[in-house]
Formats: sequence, C-alpha cells, structure tokens
Amino acid sequence: MWVKVCGCRTPEGVEAAVAAGADAVGFIFAESRRRVTVEEASRLAALVPSSVAVVGVVRSPRLADVRELQAGMRIDMLQVSGRLPAGRIGLGILRTVYLGPEDRLPSGRLPRGDLLHVDRRHAGGYGGSGLGVHQGAARRIAALRRTVLAGGLNPDNVAGVIAVVRPYGVDVASGVERDGSQDPERILQFVRQAKGAGR
Repeated sequence: MWVKVCGCRTPEGVEAAVAAGADAVGFIFAESRRRVTVEEASRLAALVPSSVAVVGVVRSPRLADVRELQAGMRIDMLQVSGRLPAGRIGLGILRTVYLGPEDRLPSGRLPRGDLLHVDRRHAGGYGGSGLGVHQGAARRIAALRRTVLAGGLNPDNVAGVIAVVRPYGVDVASGVERDGSQDPERILQFVRQAKGAGR
C-alpha cells in the first residue's frame, strides 16, 4: 500500500512521515491553508531520503511554474488538479479527480497520469477538507486505474476504507492533524494502519 502524507509544513511533520514509513510526502503550492513557498519546501525536502518521493501539489500549472519548482527544490512527482501544462515535464504525474458524497463517477474520461488521485470536492475548495468520497464510486474507479484515495481518511477509518475501495494507495492531510498541525503520533498510526490493511 502506497502512502502519502500531504500538507507538510514543518520539519517535525516531514520527519514523522519518513520515520513512520510513508512512501511520499506532499508539499502544497496551490491555494490552501497548508500552502508553502518553494523556499520553505526546499528546506523541508532536504530532510526526505531518496527512498521517499517528494510530491508537489499544484493546480493548472504553467510549464514555467513547473520549471521554477524543479529549479528550486528536489521534486519527484507532481499532483495536478485542473489542466496539465503543455510540454514535457519529466516527472511522475498524480492526476486529481474530484468526487462528491453521491454514488456517481465524474463525467467524461478519467484524466491521464501515472496515478489517479481521487479526492472530495467541497464548497470551500479542493481537498484537505476531511470529507470522504462515496466508497462505491471510488471502488469502481480503483478497479479501472491505479488509484490513490484521499478525502476523510484518518487512523481510525483508513483500514476499513482500504478494505472496501482497494486502492493502490492512500493520501492524508487533515486526518493526521491535531489543532491544525501535523501530529507525529497520528501520522505513525495512519501509516501503520494503511500498510497493515494493504497487506
């Protein structure tokens, strides 16, 4: 089970994710209360060993935006909602689609990308809300594509959701926070529960 801990903003959060055995850490450059600058993310990414992927979370980036990230820090993968930039990026692509709470798949074709990232759309924005997607709809997507599931996951429910949806991986942000900050113990428990369910 591939596990990504997203919205990292502090050395303690990054170090906890790495120590817990996460496969990827995510830094958010799109509009979010968890947003970081390239300079901040560069310092944090320096704490991540090469065995753990560094993911940049962006929305409809221009190619110049991607090049700025690549020039300013180590980055292994882009998590993209909205449009992909024109041109060759040279990075793995985690492509986000948004579902609601209802049992309905997104209209049209599923977007291209190395992995499909399924998250919950909500009135206040995109992702990071702590709200879950409809598990039946997510399971149908996971049967078609390598899917990383996000939305409403936490240490208490992730094993059960994995058992139903059967995704390739899971992604967490708010579910490992306490009082708005990443909590090392919640990160450890989330990764442990997800990895155990994946086995």
